[in-house]
Amino acid sequence: MKIGLVLDRFDPSGGGLEHWTIGFARYLLGRGHGVHVVAFAAVPQDGVMLHVLSPARSLIERARRVEACLSELHMDAVLDTGTGWSADVFLPCTGSRRWSQARLVATHPPLLRLRAALSPRSRWLAWEMARLEREQVRRARHVVAVSSLVRDLLLRQHRIAPERVSVIPNGVDTAGFAPEKLASLRARKRREMHLGDATMFLGSAHNMPLKGIDTAIRALARLLEEGRDVRLVLAGAAPDPVWTGLAAPLGDRVRFLGLVEDMTPLFAAADVLVHPTRWDACSLSTIEAGAAGLPVVTTTRNGAAELIRDGETGFVLPDPEDVAALADAMRRLLDPALRSRMGAAARTASAAHDVRTNYAAVEAVLALNSRAGNAPAAGS
Repeated sequence: MKIGLVLDRFDPSGGGLEHWTIGFARYLLGRGHGVHVVAFAAVPQDGVMLHVLSPARSLIERARRVEACLSELHMDAVLDTGTGWSADVFLPCTGSRRWSQARLVATHPPLLRLRAALSPRSRWLAWEMARLEREQVRRARHVVAVSSLVRDLLLRQHRIAPERVSVIPNGVDTAGFAPEKLASLRARKRREMHLGDATMFLGSAHNMPLKGIDTAIRALARLLEEGRDVRLVLAGAAPDPVWTGLAAPLGDRVRFLGLVEDMTPLFAAADVLVHPTRWDACSLSTIEAGAAGLPVVTTTRNGAAELIRDGETGFVLPDPEDVAALADAMRRLLDPALRSRMGAAARTASAAHDVRTNYAAVEAVLALNSRAGNAPAAGS
């Protein structure tokens, strides 16, 4: 098939969405498909035909430019991750951009929430997000949700037929987290970070308010008050004074690393992943941690929590604001035997969530919903 992939940025320096799309493009090329990418910024990748559009400030105008481009390309099937409204298959990796934005605003102090509610710019952005998502869901032949959490949200918001939606969870390269590989990295990375015998809790978040990093810092403070030898290491966004101020009383027990291109050594050095998110469609870092043999503490607001067996491969908390519950889960995981048992179970369970399984499932949906009918699974 001649397959079109639509996203904002086709760039390996981006986040989970960008990495997934680049990996999927390579997979499709390996399967014999022709791959065309429509984006507003792109870094060339071998074998991929790029169609880079001129910038547009409005979300609606961006969707229109994507539509005009696709009308000239005559794809057999188009997959859109949330930029345009002309796809055969709509796969919103963030779940719902407008819902995610609303959850982010809800983390703000009351005065900032009021300003957002009254701001003409914020209201216009909310309207654009709502219209764009409505058209994306309405026009697509099929919608892929990355979790049941997202599926239920889309069904509730748009009242679409359930048979038009499939759930295909995110996947990760489980081979990249092979136990023997991580074992060879662990001691060196822990020495480099001067961890000693401390239990290292790892957090990964580009959007720290949305991912509940404040809750994690407060939970760690409770363990430190008890005299526990613990550290919290945070990768992702560079902290601003608000975050450094929140962590300042804990000294070097909390470390902000900023953007980390290769997380593998950190997974090797860590003992537990903490992800008390307020909203996450299907957290890749959660799945990666399981593949790395780490128990995970997350919340029911994370679509990837559906992949965790509570009490067996990690802990799933009902309330992302509950500092005491998070501290209790972290306290329980100070037990090396429990961590080892849960981590081993998480690693075993991760085999079902390899990214190649994910790619194959999305490819099958594209074939079933191609413009040529039941198109062949491979061949351009």
